[in-house]
Amino acid sequence: MDLSVQQFRSKAEQELLDLYAKAESALPGAANPFVAELRKTAIKAYAGLGLPHRRVEAWKYTDLRARLEEVNPLIVALGASLSEADFEAALGKQIAALPAYRLVLVEGELRVDLSDMADLREAGAELGSLAHLLEMPPEWLKETLGQVNPRDDDAVLALNTALMTGGVALRLPAGLTLQKPIHIVHLDGTGEPASTFTRNVIVAEEGASATVLESYGTLGMKGLQRSAVTELKLGDKSAIQHIKLQREAIDTIHLNVWTANIAADARYNAFQFSLGAALARNQLYVGFDGEGSATDVSGADLLRGKQHCDTTLIVEHRVPACESRELFKLVLDDEARGIFQGKVVVLPDAQKTDGKQMAQALLLSETAEFDSKPELEIFADDVVCGHGATSGQIDDELLFYLKSRGLPEQEARALLIQAFVGEAFAVVENEALQDAFNAAAAEWLGAPAA
Repeated sequence: MDLSVQQFRSKAEQELLDLYAKAESALPGAANPFVAELRKTAIKAYAGLGLPHRRVEAWKYTDLRARLEEVNPLIVALGASLSEADFEAALGKQIAALPAYRLVLVEGELRVDLSDMADLREAGAELGSLAHLLEMPPEWLKETLGQVNPRDDDAVLALNTALMTGGVALRLPAGLTLQKPIHIVHLDGTGEPASTFTRNVIVAEEGASATVLESYGTLGMKGLQRSAVTELKLGDKSAIQHIKLQREAIDTIHLNVWTANIAADARYNAFQFSLGAALARNQLYVGFDGEGSATDVSGADLLRGKQHCDTTLIVEHRVPACESRELFKLVLDDEARGIFQGKVVVLPDAQKTDGKQMAQALLLSETAEFDSKPELEIFADDVVCGHGATSGQIDDELLFYLKSRGLPEQEARALLIQAFVGEAFAVVENEALQDAFNAAAAEWLGAPAA
């Protein structure tokens, strides 16, 4: 295949092409025509785009070409055994103990021995390892993989499609309601620096409902380069609460993309909580395909040192009478940098749209930086839409009030910060998860959990 579209490439850009060339014949589904063509189209798209850089508008605050100097080899799963203590260390005690159907990906490989696959099947779901299903994809997977809000301008998404090696494929049949969350655990490993490309595909058919938690933790690997994509297809009257906890090692590069299509009278609530990684980029593409639906896409970031976290989302209203809400809270200390770019697009047919977004940052030091770029693109005239962004420091009057009531300054500051991010946690319906997130925030602050 001719991949010479872009003439001048950085070292890392060429290494990614070489990575694909070396692994192509051994990638899952290489012998399947549908999968092979999907991969070839994707790597050709990447070859034309190259790694995104600051001259690409959507990446103006996160120059990936400059930050990614070299590419680590693809991760090799070693099949290490894990104890509950390992899960607690990687995810936090409360998240590890969450009553849920646990699906564990270690070094990109779905580990059947560590997962509750039989219990989830007994509850009515259809699921399997993406690597296995790519050899002969079922029709529902072919209709979804690479088809949810496809984009020809996203090099990170294209690279993931070309190099995906593992993940979970999950179908929730019509009417299925799961009482426990599905917990997809992503762990790195303990070996040398490596890269991993995982893909999760979730299809919720008419009337199905579930909570899906994706958590990302570390077992001790240094220098992980992670690309993770989750595609969701929601049928009529379905309901998915999609939650993410990212607390990977501090030298990790974490590139994450969620894409979701929402049919009529459905609800999709997405929440992302970021604590780890040196560089994190979270991209979300949400599209309404049926009337009377709603989405809430929210999140919280707690960053310090020189951490960099960029959340970029596009919510596209394509049909009438849908509602979207976005609320993001960032707490930034030291030289940390937080970015929020949110775009709500209302197409001409999407009358009666109700869309609002807000991003708020709390700066704990003079060297922390918050960049916000909220956007509205409205092509309809009967809508209610608004957006906003604020940044500031801890309110001195509130701090004085708490200190005057006998609280030490550090404890008073922690209480105010927890109240600030707690508003974002409130959108998480699962009380155990809310408690776990509040505990993680308290741990980050060095304060006792409430």
